[in-house]
Amino acid sequence: MGPDELTVGAHSYADFMTYFGSFSMKKWRLYTGDNDLVPTLVLETNAPVHVTLTQMVYRRLEKRTIMDVTDPTSLTPDGWFRYAIPYPADVDAQLVSFTVTTGDRPATLRAVCYGADVKHRRDVRIEIITTTFRKERQVQGNIDLIRTTLLEDPCWGEYFHLTVVDNGRSLPEDAAAGNPSITVIPNGNVGGAGGFAAGMIHAAEQKWATHVLLMDDDVTVCPESFKRTLRLLECASAEYESATVAGAMLSTANFELQQEDIGQIQAQRHLQPFKPRLIMDREYDITFNEELIPSSQEQGLYSAWWYSCFPVRRIHENGLPIPLFYRRDDVEYSTRIQEKEQLKFITLNGVCVWHDPFDLRWNPAVEIYLAARNLLIQEAFTPDPNDSMAADVARLRETIVNAGKHFDYPSMELVCDAITDYLRGPEYYRHPVGERLLKQAIEKAEKLRPISEIDGAPEVINMWRVEETANDENIPAPPTPHPDMRLSRRVARRLRRLVLGLPSSKASAKRENHPVAEHKPKGGLAIIPVDGLCRPWRVLYDADRALAVEPSGRRGVMRVRDDRKRDEIMARFEALADQLVHDDSVAHRYHEERDSMTSFAFWKQYLDEAKR
Repeated sequence: MGPDELTVGAHSYADFMTYFGSFSMKKWRLYTGDNDLVPTLVLETNAPVHVTLTQMVYRRLEKRTIMDVTDPTSLTPDGWFRYAIPYPADVDAQLVSFTVTTGDRPATLRAVCYGADVKHRRDVRIEIITTTFRKERQVQGNIDLIRTTLLEDPCWGEYFHLTVVDNGRSLPEDAAAGNPSITVIPNGNVGGAGGFAAGMIHAAEQKWATHVLLMDDDVTVCPESFKRTLRLLECASAEYESATVAGAMLSTANFELQQEDIGQIQAQRHLQPFKPRLIMDREYDITFNEELIPSSQEQGLYSAWWYSCFPVRRIHENGLPIPLFYRRDDVEYSTRIQEKEQLKFITLNGVCVWHDPFDLRWNPAVEIYLAARNLLIQEAFTPDPNDSMAADVARLRETIVNAGKHFDYPSMELVCDAITDYLRGPEYYRHPVGERLLKQAIEKAEKLRPISEIDGAPEVINMWRVEETANDENIPAPPTPHPDMRLSRRVARRLRRLVLGLPSSKASAKRENHPVAEHKPKGGLAIIPVDGLCRPWRVLYDADRALAVEPSGRRGVMRVRDDRKRDEIMARFEALADQLVHDDSVAHRYHEERDSMTSFAFWKQYLDEAKR
């Protein structure tokens, strides 16, 4: 739908049971505490239309007609037909919506909205904070969109300010276009955590905002999301007045795909979405999305900082982020708050941003080095009662073994570097070292090159075929032997390994006890995805080289099997792992320094040093 109007052709219809077009009645009743809340639909058209109110009930996945309206309520001063249609008071559904059907003439719709009588309106003013590093084009686009659709709109401007923390100090001087509601803060490159810390300090000290909304710089925003966030917080009940609004991340690669709204910490500190991925042009999925609400006993929930809105008072009560530079700062912050209280989260269809999917931009310096180092630092600063150092080490071992099986020895070294840098202790991170450490990791990580420049690579690579055949998880399991065959479990295991082309369990055990005595591969080239998420053990078993290719199939890197190098790096890892498990003095020092290293005084000195 355009910014102002939508035209529906003659003898046609427009169904608004969509991600943005429907009204999430169940959620609004939950968050406002008003079980009697029902909306009124308001729309104006330049020709008579037929309006059908509808509802969607998830458990039966039924779309029902509530009522039909053919006559407009009134005429506007400029002669448009105005429909103001209240939904019946007895409606009880996840979603309500409407369909507009035209007659002999096309009809243009404008001023479409839902309204409702609410029992109270809270005073809410939102400081939108985004931090950026040399992404001028995308950030300037978001600044201009927020300025024209919110800040310069008399209906909304008084409720929003925008703060842009420019870590690269590369935005033009006129980035704010002279709007007093936009603040640009030049900053040193202190990563996302440091940029958000600078913005949070600004918002807290200005004392104008009641809430801060933290938002990534590399996102595509929708003004409607900000408006819904404001209205939700204004109408929130006492139970939800301090809740965090967790905006969903939709994919720029597939605009209908919702990847996450609330995240959850899983066993061994794995992070994953609370909900499955949903396709938001399906009525089933947009309804299911509003049905999935965490229980009050749900553990390990957090709101990622691509779009997260919470009260400013939380900054005063809980401090600022820990100086992680990038990755897991948002996870740690939610975990820290939940040491004191169970967090409430608000999610809603239409509160979202569009973000590049993480699995299409594999970066070992981030996904291996920072993920491993920050996992340890986060857990040390803010221990999770459901976690342990032994569990963290098990996860890191899984990561490094996985990289070794991919012949990705630089990533194996990055895991060891991550542990080494963690063991430097909190004193080391009292100074802005994040940018330098990340550059070192980038330098050590593999460098992708065009496929045409790689010796031995085929001219064309079908990545769909690679993804299907290289991942063992896509290979069907061998047929289960018939009971009459009376095979022993040992024989059955051997049969399975023969079908999958895997080594015998005896050979596997021998290699684990004597890793240098690895079997000699027969030779050959395997083509696999470049990321560490795939499990291509079957195709790599007899290979001595692996061409690791990015999802586009255009760039990659040739890896050469080197069992001796793998074993040398594993020996380094095991020595570091032993230190992690048996010496907890470093972790204690991190935890003891947390209050100091999340204070306003610390961050002001840290940010000032970074600028120099």
